[in-house]
Amino acid sequence: MRVALTRRTDITNFDGVNKFIALLAEALAKLGHDPFIVSLCNGVKDDVKRWFKEAHGLDHEIPIYTLRQKCGSSWLGVAWDWWQKGSKLLREKSAEVAIVNGVVPIRFSPKIIVNHGIYTSGMPTGNPLYKQAARLLYRSYDVAVCVSNKLRNELKDAIGVDCKVLPLPMKLEIYHPTKPEERENIIIHIGTGPVKNLHISVESIRTLRKRGHDIKLIIIGAPINIPRDDAVEFKNMLPESQKIELLCRAKALLLPSSYETFSYVALEAMACGTPVVVSNAVPEEVVINNFNGIRLSSLNPEDYANALAKLLLNEGLWLKLSRNGLEFVRRFDHVRIAKEYEAMIKKML
Repeated sequence: MRVALTRRTDITNFDGVNKFIALLAEALAKLGHDPFIVSLCNGVKDDVKRWFKEAHGLDHEIPIYTLRQKCGSSWLGVAWDWWQKGSKLLREKSAEVAIVNGVVPIRFSPKIIVNHGIYTSGMPTGNPLYKQAARLLYRSYDVAVCVSNKLRNELKDAIGVDCKVLPLPMKLEIYHPTKPEERENIIIHIGTGPVKNLHISVESIRTLRKRGHDIKLIIIGAPINIPRDDAVEFKNMLPESQKIELLCRAKALLLPSSYETFSYVALEAMACGTPVVVSNAVPEEVVINNFNGIRLSSLNPEDYANALAKLLLNEGLWLKLSRNGLEFVRRFDHVRIAKEYEAMIKKML
């Protein structure tokens, strides 16, 4: 089956949507299908297929087509390009079905819309005109998918649209957990956008160091204006393999986010056998408190420091969360998730 996977804007952003596209495309290929990717633009330009393969740790290159060179544009400009150029390209490339990431108007059927986050898209969800337009746009799709039950409820509340819940896929064979005794005294924080609340992670580590813990925070993401010292180190533009290696050597992942619809990084840490300490913005369907991680209802750095200290000083708790996380994440295997999309597509066709 010829399956198109689309990204509304830039296919070269380092984010969960592009990881989803990459892993689902590879899993569909493993099931014998013929996937390709269509994006509005790409920030790499030269040999984007090779870059995409290496960036996401894929075994094979996936064909990638873009509608234009430059990414910047208004929502109306983006919508027009998809309505005109995107619809035409899908037909030219003989797509049999489109899995669309980021709702856009497309003159093509059958098509599935996958919603990755109502409150991360920048859309004016409180505007009555937007709600009406969004409902009409969603009705033009054959199936709507949400990546979590939390997001399903948010979509219902925001624009009155229901969706089928299918979780994010994980390529589990690329993760190689390190033995507890071989781990380094490092804590990982991934992402430096405002919603990730990096300052909470930084302050919690500094609090632990003041208490005598020999621990360091490694931040994976674009550097921002935070005072540098021995407690903090930035790692920017890491290849997927190096990011995974760091996660698998760490004692824990800190994720004090204000908003999450699912959380790829929490699953990645679990796949490394690395316990997670997260805010309750992460859905309970991803992190179950004191089973496969620690959930906090607070955004107070002191609370995160206390949770980390408990984890670092209690070997039994660390081992339990690590073991349960490794078992829990197996349900998100990318081929298993791709089979659910395959069944949905066959039913549609």
